[in-house]
Amino acid sequence: MTKQKYYGVKVGRKVGVYKTWSECQKQVIGYPGALFKSFLSELEAREYINGVTAAMSTTVTINANDKHTGNHYDIYVDGSYDNSKKKYSWGFAVYQGSEVIHTASGIGENAEATATRNVAGELEATMKAVLWAEMQDIDSITIHHDYIGISEWATGKWKTNNTTTQGYACFIRPYLTWVSFNKVAGHTGIPGNELADKLAGEVLKQA
Repeated sequence: MTKQKYYGVKVGRKVGVYKTWSECQKQVIGYPGALFKSFLSELEAREYINGVTAAMSTTVTINANDKHTGNHYDIYVDGSYDNSKKKYSWGFAVYQGSEVIHTASGIGENAEATATRNVAGELEATMKAVLWAEMQDIDSITIHHDYIGISEWATGKWKTNNTTTQGYACFIRPYLTWVSFNKVAGHTGIPGNELADKLAGEVLKQA
């Protein structure tokens, strides 16, 4: 079972302790010089804000206290965008070996991210997939993606120049100790990539 994390925002739009990453990122993404860390207890988060050293703290870029004890999984991600609806969608398919063991898809809900069109769906699919894997206590995963920004923003090779990519980079970097990436060619008959594309496309048609 995934442990509750507490995010201490020391410098940001509103200093405080937040129980979810989505709440935390609203205070720090795009804020110059933002300082924040994740903790395993609310007390440690408050001590951090107040300048007290917390021995068990983990920075937002390290997940040293997380333990993943399952097998390796391959996850294919994709996104889609409908210009007439001004909506984007995401989808991912989880493989263990050659077997599909889980699929998920949905409509993006970040209005600001819509400006990045299908890229928003690609990024959200990746984040949803990582969160799913974390809940399963999996040892490691490989994200297979056809948009190169998925890996380039995660590793810092590409500069994040808007709140959507900044939010993705801040989210994904703590997981890089057990998440790896593999760029695949889109629409070339790769089963996992085709399935993720289909999942994202179908849910968008129904929106």
